[in-house]
Amino acid sequence: PQALKTVQHRLISSGKINYFNSADHDTTLTNVAAGRGVCLAPGFLNDHSGQFAWIPFDCKEGFSCVLCTHKEDQRDSLKTFLDILKKLYSDAVAFPL
Repeated sequence: PQALKTVQHRLISSGKINYFNSADHDTTLTNVAAGRGVCLAPGFLNDHSGQFAWIPFDCKEGFSCVLCTHKEDQRDSLKTFLDILKKLYSDAVAFPL
């Protein structure tokens, strides 16, 4: 997302950090686990595995995250799924609704 790129650019342009880019988020987490660096990532990428410390990073930028469904989809299972997602995200410190 552009908001993430803006924050990354601001941090890099400060000249106070060294950085490298990974090909994808899984590679980034591998580098974090190997002690090669830290990661600035949106909270919705938190896998809640307990293997990483997700520390809130306060910045003015933000972006929305959506789940797309067909507008005519009225299945009870979809409503249940959405209720579960809302509960999980409302309980998560890293990505409050």
